Amino acid sequence: MKKLINLIFSMVCIAALFTVTFSSCSDDDENRAYESVQIVGVKVNNELYTPSSVSAAETTVLIPAGVDLSKAKLQLLVINGTANFINDQEYDARKPLDLTLNGFDGTTVQTKLRIQSPPKLVSFIIEGMTVPNSDIHTGEKSLIVQVPEETDLTALKVTMEYINGTIMDFQNGVTLDYTNPRSFKIKGVDEETVYTYEFIITTEKVGPASIKAMTINGIETDYVLTDDKNVAVPYIPALMDFTSVNVELTAGFGNKIDESFTGQGLNLMNGNNKVLIKGSNGVTTEFTIGIPQISTEPTFKKNYTELVGFGSDNLICTAISDPYIVASNHSSSSKTPAYFDYTGNKIDNLSAVGLSIATHGIRILATDDKGNILGAALGTDKPVMYRWSSVTAKATEFISFDKSVIGETATPRLAGISIIGDLDGDATIVAPKAQSVDVFVWKVTGGVLNPVPQKYIFPVATPSFYWTVNPMPIGMSGYMGFYTAKGANGLIWLNSTMGEVSRMSGLITTGGDIVKIENRVYVAYTVYADSKGIMRICDITDGKYNQIFNYTMEASGANGNSTTSASLMVKNNELYAVFGCTGSGLYFYRIACK
Repeated sequence: MKKLINLIFSMVCIAALFTVTFSSCSDDDENRAYESVQIVGVKVNNELYTPSSVSAAETTVLIPAGVDLSKAKLQLLVINGTANFINDQEYDARKPLDLTLNGFDGTTVQTKLRIQSPPKLVSFIIEGMTVPNSDIHTGEKSLIVQVPEETDLTALKVTMEYINGTIMDFQNGVTLDYTNPRSFKIKGVDEETVYTYEFIITTEKVGPASIKAMTINGIETDYVLTDDKNVAVPYIPALMDFTSVNVELTAGFGNKIDESFTGQGLNLMNGNNKVLIKGSNGVTTEFTIGIPQISTEPTFKKNYTELVGFGSDNLICTAISDPYIVASNHSSSSKTPAYFDYTGNKIDNLSAVGLSIATHGIRILATDDKGNILGAALGTDKPVMYRWSSVTAKATEFISFDKSVIGETATPRLAGISIIGDLDGDATIVAPKAQSVDVFVWKVTGGVLNPVPQKYIFPVATPSFYWTVNPMPIGMSGYMGFYTAKGANGLIWLNSTMGEVSRMSGLITTGGDIVKIENRVYVAYTVYADSKGIMRICDITDGKYNQIFNYTMEASGANGNSTTSASLMVKNNELYAVFGCTGSGLYFYRIACK
């Protein structure tokens, strides 16, 4: 690489000289003034270096630390003139060299050439301790030494030796307290330049660049995970609009964050914000800040074996009827869903008074924005969707599935229920048919139900016994499907007539929920994989499934129907999220919204 630089630089210099000579012979430019004479490069021991600073009085060339300048073979590269200098000879370059530059324009410049090779540490000893070279980190302005965790930093005797400089204000072998950073100065071999070093001895890990923590809009991360591609993902205990945030980074010990990184107004949802950090080992690493993830512990979790009274494949649906969580429990003695408080205590089952079901219990359910509950049994019983106005109310018939009204030739079995709005005001109810592409949508206006639904066709062939289609939040059009079908499964975004907009395939899921918080839209769902439930929340505002929450349930039983569910509610600046998976259990989270 240096040979290539030499070749390029030589060609540039020759071209520059040729241009000057040629121009001086031109009739048109006969009176043209030459550019000033100056030094443009110096070869030190056959290695080419360009000046770090140039002025009329002095040209400074910086070369690596620790180079012996007492006998340096030099070659000077000058443009627009000549110098009183003999190339390819050895010079004592420890101090500045006086030069005379003669310009082609007739000017004479008296200047100095300063070649700087900073001091270099060649020996470091702590009395009574062996410090490997790998734990001694020298930087341009720092010396950081890592010692074992049990080291007493209050009384250490250090001896160190530098070449190309003389230590000015540090005495070797004297006992000092290194609990806090110290500093020392070294006078360079030119006996003029003074180098100041921060001096740290620490029991903390020192070395490559790292990001230890972030603060996003004033909220500190619980932790940051960095992968082998240097993507640093912040885990933060709050949900916010991550598309415009201020980010402060806490780098590893002795690290330096590039000053060009301001961290202001970042869009973290693109997962592509870059920052350069120099480690205490002197190596600069480029990090990418990944999409933030919500870090939180469940308010409660119940493994499937802890759900007393729940039989095999019972937990098909979950919903929130504030201040309770409702979960289907169709094989219980009452054949109705159970409900729990927000600490996970089972309170009771919904009342069976008013139900007219023979064999099958209430398997599928949903709640509206006010906590009203709708539930249905399998289609072999009386085809009715029942309503409970609260967890303690009796059941009333809300929708009857008359075959002729909904255009069916046989009693339909519903696969799932979802609601947006208020059943006592305006609401939309969606119920797909099991093992069918038929989806029925009922409208409630001013508390009055239109008993005749609109029928749509789901754009995925033959879904399973259990699947759901959710209306998008109020103010948005379209639907989101959560389905498992033969040869296909996942999430599918639908328009107002259930035409496909986009999909995320390869996920076994049968239920989820969508919520809008200010200007952001979030979808929650549970995936069944590797005999466990995986709980996820994605920000879908920009048409992408940007995952911001991803945790795995514990497996404790079978899931013969591969049924999963999730439900969301916003209350008191918190996002309430409940996740269910047959065989894994019931989990409830309260996530702060900032």
